[in-house]
Amino acid sequence: MTNRKLTAVFWEKGIRDGAWLTWDRIGFACLCSAIGLSLGLVWLLLVPNAFGAPNGTVLMDYFSFWLAGRQVLLGAPEIVYNPVAFSSLQAEISGSETVFGFFYPPTFQLLLSAFAALPYKAAFAAFVLSTTALLCLSCRLITGNWLLAACLIIIPACANNAFHGQNAALTAALYGFFLVGIERQRLWLAGIALGILTIKPQLGILVPVALIASLNWRTFVSASAMTLAFAFLSVAVLGFGVWQIFWAQAPVASAMMEIGGVEWGKMISVYGSLRQLGLGHAASMAVQVIIGLGALVCVWKVWRISGDMAVRSAVLVGGTLLVTPFALSYDLTLLVIPCAFLIREGLKDGFPPYEKILLAVVIGLSASTPPLAILLGLPVAPLLPLIILYLGMRRMLSGKAGRDETRERNHISATVSA
Repeated sequence: MTNRKLTAVFWEKGIRDGAWLTWDRIGFACLCSAIGLSLGLVWLLLVPNAFGAPNGTVLMDYFSFWLAGRQVLLGAPEIVYNPVAFSSLQAEISGSETVFGFFYPPTFQLLLSAFAALPYKAAFAAFVLSTTALLCLSCRLITGNWLLAACLIIIPACANNAFHGQNAALTAALYGFFLVGIERQRLWLAGIALGILTIKPQLGILVPVALIASLNWRTFVSASAMTLAFAFLSVAVLGFGVWQIFWAQAPVASAMMEIGGVEWGKMISVYGSLRQLGLGHAASMAVQVIIGLGALVCVWKVWRISGDMAVRSAVLVGGTLLVTPFALSYDLTLLVIPCAFLIREGLKDGFPPYEKILLAVVIGLSASTPPLAILLGLPVAPLLPLIILYLGMRRMLSGKAGRDETRERNHISATVSA
């Protein structure tokens, strides 16, 4: 076989069809990932390591979550929204100068209080396991397969989220419940999941656009009611003053983003990538707005026209991560949800050309964007949600082309018969 033919076969089977992505290979990779993730978490929480403070406190994002919940139990929830006081509290408890900000609304602080009665490391493990279990359930509802769901929750992005003790598994699970509720016409339940998702408001920017485009008023009303009920509950428990302080310190988060308080390489937004490449704040934000408007148009068009949830989820979730300027590497866990829908449809009806390899790229790079950006100067993170959005748009357009072709054939047949 000539080199040209070998190249053609490689491209056809390896890239276009992704024939090498067989279940036995994927299953083996997932098994290795599961073992590695389990051992890694044991090492992080039980073995002295570089992420530990001198007194043994694990200096990961969850430290701020645990302290935020603990302040609720101690009757001083407002301290977490005072950056100076909260930093001092963290330094006092950990004995380290490494501190973490807390920019989430009081509703999330209220949820965190459920874990705060546990010792720190036990709370860390409980939070990671429970939120990851919710994500597994969400993926099971999407795919109808527990084994496939288990494979999805151990992809690199999920592992990255677990090591940080972050909340991306929880927000991804809520997104999954919302989309499954829409698909199964459990619209009120979809709205409840969406209302709880307001713990991370930037992830819901495009959802109202999707609901209005699809004329889904029941979910809209349910989500609004749940949001208000959740907020009132937090006021009843924490006090109205906490919300006042939260809104007063909200500009701090924006300022932190603008001055680079979080390394640009750790961000996955268009804005963060452009800042790392040397563009200024105003220019980067202008490009971010343009990309965001493009994503908004795609969401509107798809949710207006298509009822296919693989298409809807890919465009909505991909667009969500493209529209927000403030998103970090662990937020790529959210891509698990459209991947689950796309894989479900691919296993059922076959994968379109290049879809398997593109999904493999998204999953494979889902925890690698910070090192690529920081060590190699390649801020590729926005490409991952862009790929997912592209896959959704392509499915919609190919489906529309197929429907148009069918209508044309039917029209010709009817004309001939007449």
